Amino acid sequence: MKMSEEQDVEKLSKEVKTLRKTLNELMTSFELVSRLAENYLKLMNIYAQYGGLGIDVVVPQIRHDSIAREIVRILFDLKSANISQITQELKKRRGKASRNTVREKIHHLTYLNVVEEVDGEKGKAYALKKEVLNKWFDLIGIPIKFDQTE
Repeated sequence: MKMSEEQDVEKLSKEVKTLRKTLNELMTSFELVSRLAENYLKLMNIYAQYGGLGIDVVVPQIRHDSIAREIVRILFDLKSANISQITQELKKRRGKASRNTVREKIHHLTYLNVVEEVDGEKGKAYALKKEVLNKWFDLIGIPIKFDQTE
């Protein structure tokens, strides 16, 4: 083989490697776009089926309980809160709230395995159960899983 032919073969080999790398990157990008499109279609289907994408899709037992739904949203936003904090936030969002009603709803949500008691800054607090959060993130297509051992 002549020197020029060897250089041509080496040049072609480099180009093939570059093309393979580019093709692999494109395939990875296409897989990501495909998953996003799949998740989007799944969300649209859920929206069409249930008329919304609220947490009550994951916890259907609270679908007709607007206060319980709002408490779940509050705990989703605040991560954890005690009865007073939940009541205060509920009052901001709905205009009125009672500590007794919040306590009653929290006990009901605990019974439904939606909420759990956790240690808060000022003693007893409540948070959404990790299983509920995992179901919610799975539903909306976000690949986040909360460690069950925290």
